[in-house]
Amino acid sequence: MTDPSPGVPPFNARLLRPDDAPALVNAIRESYGETYDCEWLYDEVEIARRIEDETMVSVGGFLDSGRIVAHYGVLLDGPDAKVGESGQAVVAPDFRGHKAFSILKKVLTERFEELGFFGFYAEATAAHSYSQRAAIAGGAHETGFLLGYIPATVAYTDIKMDEAGRRQSVALLWTTTNPLPARVVHLPERHHGIVERIYGNANISRTIDTTVIPLPNRPTRITIEDRPDHNEATIVIEEIGSDVIEALRWGIKVEADRGREVAFVHIHIGDPMAAAIPDAIHDELGVFFGGVIPERRNGDVLVLQWIGNADIDPSDIETASDFGRELLEFVLAGRTPSE
Repeated sequence: MTDPSPGVPPFNARLLRPDDAPALVNAIRESYGETYDCEWLYDEVEIARRIEDETMVSVGGFLDSGRIVAHYGVLLDGPDAKVGESGQAVVAPDFRGHKAFSILKKVLTERFEELGFFGFYAEATAAHSYSQRAAIAGGAHETGFLLGYIPATVAYTDIKMDEAGRRQSVALLWTTTNPLPARVVHLPERHHGIVERIYGNANISRTIDTTVIPLPNRPTRITIEDRPDHNEATIVIEEIGSDVIEALRWGIKVEADRGREVAFVHIHIGDPMAAAIPDAIHDELGVFFGGVIPERRNGDVLVLQWIGNADIDPSDIETASDFGRELLEFVLAGRTPSE
């Protein structure tokens, strides 16, 4: 048993089994009611399936009664994945502020080290700084801020939220669990400085190649990952061509016509063509810097963002470190087109 801090009952931190699915659903409802922005976490069968096939590896804090008072999970794309997306971070109201999250993250990090994974990234709410502080204390580093990532419908029990019902933002956080492969990355010039700062702060060794190669005379290939439950989408640039601005303009229009409030653009920066993406992506389309995710798609990914007419108030966003504040200020400044 683990004693998180004085005055709080000790709990047993262990990996979840398929038969723990009902207890996890109860924990989600205790903290979020019916507002959590991931529908399958209310589905016991789906949770059990993901644990069984190991596309979700997660840790729960269990009382002797079987109640889960804290939970932290990592989602994997498949059996060959070397990086996971962490989330499903839940701490019961009566256990908040007592290091429960930090204890679970330590157990999960050790498991990832044993399995040989490079690490995991998280989108931690910036509506408050609790999750960010706990993640940083456990070895995470900020690599970006995504504005309006969380739908306005999400509510946190016993945590004050914005009464205007605005979408909320998240901090991108990266935790390294095993040495990363050496990489050369290619970036549009406007992002060189901040990405170098991100890598340095996270102790990630990367070489930024400043060579700009003219875009090839070929069509840009994109895929769109639509998320109706978030009312948002991710546009992935799979292959960069000379019509990259037109392709992105089309992708954004498709999502705007669907009523999506925000969209995020993923660019593989192992591709030398990424350095040649013109500033028009920012000045004409309103697409601006969001962050970097190491090893996201068999290499690092530059994340850009489009927030359309979404009501984003910077005063809603909290940070947990001096570097986090610096990074957020860069992201917010990018919302304004160049003169």
